[in-house]
Amino acid sequence: MSSYLTILSAVIPVFLVVATGFLFHRRGWLSEETETGMMKLGMNLLVPCLILSLVPGNPALERLSTAAWAIGLGFILILAGFLVAWLGGLAVGMRVGSGLRTFAISAGIQNYGFIALPLLVELFPGNTGPSGLAFIFGIGVELAMWTAGVAILTGKAGPRALLNGPFLSVVAALILNYTGGHHLVPGVVLTSMEMLGRCAVPMSVLMIGATMGRFFRDGILADALRVGVAGVVVRLGLHGGLILAAGLLLPVPEDLARLLVVQAAMPAAVFPIVLARLFDGQPRVAIQVVMVTSFVSLVTSPFVIAWGLARL
Repeated sequence: MSSYLTILSAVIPVFLVVATGFLFHRRGWLSEETETGMMKLGMNLLVPCLILSLVPGNPALERLSTAAWAIGLGFILILAGFLVAWLGGLAVGMRVGSGLRTFAISAGIQNYGFIALPLLVELFPGNTGPSGLAFIFGIGVELAMWTAGVAILTGKAGPRALLNGPFLSVVAALILNYTGGHHLVPGVVLTSMEMLGRCAVPMSVLMIGATMGRFFRDGILADALRVGVAGVVVRLGLHGGLILAAGLLLPVPEDLARLLVVQAAMPAAVFPIVLARLFDGQPRVAIQVVMVTSFVSLVTSPFVIAWGLARL
């Protein structure tokens, strides 16, 4: 089992890169055009290359049942997160029209990708199982976010948004994995994808910070204590506990259980900030949830991960 200090040493660099992206945006060193271009590059090239280099042939995905577990839990656990967050928002006096919808999708979904990924790589060196499963788990998360999540914000679902680079790459990677088609891919192509894929995580983590900086506006602290505390209780407490329980109590493969332990400790996802802006929600609420849970998880996540891994 990794010690608290070992896990903390893996967590801190991730948040330092996030802070760097935040600082660069706030100082005006990252223009909006540059950020947009880097995000498109990551979405359409770097992340798909990372997925296609991690998933096909991954020993953790030898059985189709493992993929089914990962996708199903990704979907069900996020639906549960939305429900818990909705009830938590009601408990602290939020209502529809005053931030409840935005709070539900913000506190109800963890940062399942680019903060978790570097931790998985650092915690399990030489074992690509947990990091590869993160993308499969992400299919279920994406399904929940673009159906139930968008429905919570707007009353309408948006499954067409699933037609994006990472989602389609996971589907292609699973087909290659279970048909054996990855054995036919030339070695030079695999090497090229691995080189590009290595750029995906650090650049995406940097862009998370820049995105947080972009939406950090005057008035952001209004009602931040109530929203932030509720976000911590829901995301890091109640919802995190549900994910942790799934990893420890369900008969899932060991690498998936390891992934779930790390997922349980993650702060709120950043993308709901963008969703709130796109679908007329309240980005201020989403920013508050992300900011506060991120700061708190810097302290709590090493403890949660160390405790959970010790019990697998």
